[in-house]
Amino acid sequence: MNKLKFLQRLMLALAFSLPAVALQAAEAGRTLVAADLKQQPFVDAATVVNLPADTVLEVLRRQGGWMQVKTGANEGWLKMTAVKLGTAAATPGKSGNSLSTLVNLATTGRSGSSGVTVTTGVRGLGQEELKNAQPDHEAVSRMSSFTAAKNEAAAFAAGAKLQSQTLEYLAAPAATSATTGGVSAGNSGRGN
Repeated sequence: MNKLKFLQRLMLALAFSLPAVALQAAEAGRTLVAADLKQQPFVDAATVVNLPADTVLEVLRRQGGWMQVKTGANEGWLKMTAVKLGTAAATPGKSGNSLSTLVNLATTGRSGSSGVTVTTGVRGLGQEELKNAQPDHEAVSRMSSFTAAKNEAAAFAAGAKLQSQTLEYLAAPAATSATTGGVSAGNSGRGN
């Protein structure tokens, strides 16, 4: 009985994912800014060509924060943040029907034709947020509940075929008499 339910769920998932994959395969887009088209999805990969802003392209696939694209005779990888999906500018008050919005949101993380990104990576904290930060003792307590005993961790590592490695501590930096930002080297800025 459980196998039957599993197969039914698998078939349902495939039925919903195949149209999304088909829609994703033929996605059009353009560059938001001038960007380097890379041979591989890495910042330090060789650059194929520099694409100017508003270059029309076709998105072939995604990998992490990168999109493999084709534009004219060139093919390569762009950072996801440099690409706007869709070919036309957004029309105010018109974001498509609810099914296309849902499929677009599920497959791209973007809603409607505006290309607004729901979330992309991690944002930093501003000065005001850092100034007003408050500790969350309850969150720390919850984190403590996720600890594992040494034998549990060893059993997990063995099951995943992980190998133990010993890393040496880094050598302490040489002391200098230089002063940086009003705090001298070796002084934490706190009173003695």
